[in-house]
Amino acid sequence: MLTRLRVQGFKSLHDVDIELAPLVVLMGPNAAGKSNLLEALLLLSRLVTEQTLAAAFEPPLRGYPLEAFSLPETGLEGLLQQDRAELSLEAEVQPARSPERSAPEPLLYRVGVQIQPKTGALEVSDEYLVRLKKDKTPKQKPRIERSGESLIVRQGALRGHEPLRLNHTLVSDRQFTGEHRNPDFDRLRSELSAWQTYYLDPRIAMREPQPPREVKDIGPRGEWIAPFLYRLKESEAYRKHFLAIGRALRSAIPTVEDLDVDLDPRRGILDILITQDGTPYSSRVVSEGTLRVLALCCLAGNPWPGELIAFEEPENGVHPRRIEVVADLLGSIAERGQSQVVVTTHSPTLIAAMLQRATAAPDRVKLLRCAQRGRETHVQELVPMGPLFDDEEIRTSLTGPEDNALVEAMLLRGWLDG
Repeated sequence: MLTRLRVQGFKSLHDVDIELAPLVVLMGPNAAGKSNLLEALLLLSRLVTEQTLAAAFEPPLRGYPLEAFSLPETGLEGLLQQDRAELSLEAEVQPARSPERSAPEPLLYRVGVQIQPKTGALEVSDEYLVRLKKDKTPKQKPRIERSGESLIVRQGALRGHEPLRLNHTLVSDRQFTGEHRNPDFDRLRSELSAWQTYYLDPRIAMREPQPPREVKDIGPRGEWIAPFLYRLKESEAYRKHFLAIGRALRSAIPTVEDLDVDLDPRRGILDILITQDGTPYSSRVVSEGTLRVLALCCLAGNPWPGELIAFEEPENGVHPRRIEVVADLLGSIAERGQSQVVVTTHSPTLIAAMLQRATAAPDRVKLLRCAQRGRETHVQELVPMGPLFDDEEIRTSLTGPEDNALVEAMLLRGWLDG
């Protein structure tokens, strides 16, 4: 579980330091920087798992590598005139408990990346890894730390040096592995490699024909949802999860009577069938909202859950009366204790539902308000203090200059008084 994240120099996140919970809701108007926080999580995971920095900055990360670095006051032109730009990601992580071991100690990991704007060359400028005590102070000497123009690496009783400005992180280097000499490297890699960021695409990706394949996830855009469901259905060991997903979908959308996935024997492709009012409908024609809810049901019933799953505006395309169902599904994923959930939203209905959860379990649910000031994103914890829209501060946190339509909709629905 990710318990703390500090981001410096990444897009609009010039310097953001946040504490996290099992369920985190990033709220705020459009263009407030919510998506950049999700991308910071994605980049951190990729820096630890990809073989090169260049690969870590490739899609699904948005934009060119240079555009990942915070712009100075003079904008892109000013950035191109600099010799170097730098970003830093720092995370406190509680690795997952394995069945045969007690809970491992928390880890603090930091990585700095520099870019030469004129050439696009990327290099590691800092790397640090250490175990933490309960009071968050280092328990022992760091496994990795910078010393001048090199990195000190401690493997058990051995100490070595690696050059600083490599094109990959040391944690991503598989030569540093092994339970006896490098357990912290392995635990960090294992934890961050199990982070999943979803940008669900029910318009195209979730409807495209797919053949059967051995997947453990629905895919970042939901593109593998059909083979994922088919694998569960056809496996004796996992069929119960397929049936549970069907029950969850019927509970979330009462008009749904059945969920199935069939293999076309002539074309060798899969088709998801959702029965409503006695008629089976293909995933090619059901609503975007239904596919989004189905995706959340799949994640709630996944027998191979990720350690952290992040969503950008999971309520998009979902009927307003179903948004509370989305909140329930997200809550159920986090409450299983196997996955941490981070979502962005500017939906008043979803925030209201999450606020109720935060009030009931403040140590389990955290709402963070994102706001743009100039070129920078600022993030502040939102502490529940009564009805959601009775607080002028909370009203302001949901609106920006570009959100007049949202304000009008809230007024029409009676969510804002006066």
